[in-house]
Amino acid sequence: METSYLINIAVLCQEYSEVEYSCNNSNITILDEIEILKKDFLTLFYPHGENFGIDKTVGKNLKYNHYISFEPIYRTVNGKKFFLLEQILKNLETDLNISRNCFTTSSLIELSNEFINIKSLCDMNCCSVVSSMPWSNVEDIIRNNEMNNNINNTNRKPIFVVSISFKTPTPNVKDNIIQFYYKLI
Repeated sequence: METSYLINIAVLCQEYSEVEYSCNNSNITILDEIEILKKDFLTLFYPHGENFGIDKTVGKNLKYNHYISFEPIYRTVNGKKFFLLEQILKNLETDLNISRNCFTTSSLIELSNEFINIKSLCDMNCCSVVSSMPWSNVEDIIRNNEMNNNINNTNRKPIFVVSISFKTPTPNVKDNIIQFYYKLI
């Protein structure tokens, strides 16, 4: 039986507007696995070799866009369509313990404009990589796990995780982390 193991390879961050409201730690969303060829994964996330980065010109190519898209035609959570803006609004309601109906109209419009424009990882701030793992370290982890698989007679496959953290200066609101899981085929 084949099992998997996770390798966190990068964290990106995008700040968004403060939410004002007029009523008296992290939210993590794990997207369903995305199957991808190794060469396509490297083209998207390690375009210059050793260091993680997203080449926006490659990412805008329709051949690759579905791998990095936030759009509900490509992204699901537990088999259900994923809507980025809706997830952020739900998490805000939970964190603030108020309905979105209590958000000011201008805050809702600003949030809608910000998140509607984020269709893929290429729409993130280009300087948003907080930390990442060089490809040589990823290969070392894979090699070590393969040796462990051989010793323990198991067949675990890596799943690469790219985490996107959305932060707001709004008090009492946790970071919203959306995780893309990539399974090499």
